[in-house]
Amino acid sequence: MADHQIDASYGEHVAALERRLNADQALRVAVGGEFVAMGKLEFHLLRSLGLQDGQLVVDIGCGSGRLAAQLAGYRNLRYVGTDVVPRLLEYARELCRRPDWTFTETTGTTIPAADGAADFACFFSVFTHLTQEEIFRYIREAHRVLKPGGRLVASFLEFRVGLHWQTFADSVDGVRENRHLNQFVEREALAAWAAHAGFAIQAIHGGDTAYIPLSEEVRFDDGRTASGAASLGQSVVVMEKRAVKSDVPDARQPEPAANGHLALTDEARRVLAPAARPNAPLVNLAVRATVPTEGAAIVGFIVGGTVVRRLLLRAIGPSLALHGVTQFVEHPTLELHAGGKMLPDSNPPGDLSGLLAAVGAWALVPGTKDVSRVVLLPPGAYSAVVQPAYKTPGGEILFEAFVVD
Repeated sequence: MADHQIDASYGEHVAALERRLNADQALRVAVGGEFVAMGKLEFHLLRSLGLQDGQLVVDIGCGSGRLAAQLAGYRNLRYVGTDVVPRLLEYARELCRRPDWTFTETTGTTIPAADGAADFACFFSVFTHLTQEEIFRYIREAHRVLKPGGRLVASFLEFRVGLHWQTFADSVDGVRENRHLNQFVEREALAAWAAHAGFAIQAIHGGDTAYIPLSEEVRFDDGRTASGAASLGQSVVVMEKRAVKSDVPDARQPEPAANGHLALTDEARRVLAPAARPNAPLVNLAVRATVPTEGAAIVGFIVGGTVVRRLLLRAIGPSLALHGVTQFVEHPTLELHAGGKMLPDSNPPGDLSGLLAAVGAWALVPGTKDVSRVVLLPPGAYSAVVQPAYKTPGGEILFEAFVVD
């Protein structure tokens, strides 16, 4: 579908909505509905990726200002919004009341920003309506305008997420009122585009996972609420513009893991070296690692003494977003092995709030796929195997073990 055809069909859709609804309703519905709620989710997603006042955000396909309205409170934030429909840009400009911001009509796949100027390039519900060639041209253009280390954040539709199927089915059957293109993108394509454009993929979040940490309750138009963590509904990819690689190794980064086994940082080696109190009991353990898709982190530990101990074990992926980690394992699994055999899973631990307070553990985001297990272990050697669930992408994980009693 050519760019001018997309522009025309979208503009006609907006005009038709304004003939049926008042201006506020029409221009908010035109970008997909849930104007306030979705804007807040996009805002919290950027905050979890390090958004700060004073940065430059380029919002491609900004529409009527769904995200811009949530960003307007940042006094020193610089912002460029683009769209193909002038009427939507006019509404966004009036809504935000930021004369220092730029709202620009664009055609094609150019971004009106200087080379290496932007901290974020956002494509919310943009890739979903472009051809694959247009998507790649936009990715290359985003690479131009981003700083080294700057991030491209884009939502997309994919067949592996079941809730996206209906969008495809509606397009096949022709039941959608707005007949613009609904494009599905596979993760292999994103990986190829990123590599050829000079990006590294930081994270891919499925639209059926709660990957956005929330610091407030978000209320939807139908009365539903989201708290703790939520999803845009569409999947999201986060790409980072590669910086110039230094020849000096960074001692803070882990060495590559061999065969999926954990490698320790220099700092971890120092921490785990014999301490001034060699007989002091170890009551908790935390190990962070990056695991590849179909790989695993294997953490060995020993339960000492002569009595059975109760332990809290956790494999954490999504909740790492609370601490600024962006490329985490969305669906970690935890296996416990001893004597060459995998131990059976325990029953779900139920309410852990009292236990977390007792051992000093931090609370995880409700509704995520982080794993918590309470186990009774006799003295002996054990191995915890933490890995992404079957056919899910790799990323960072944190394994924790707490001695409860």
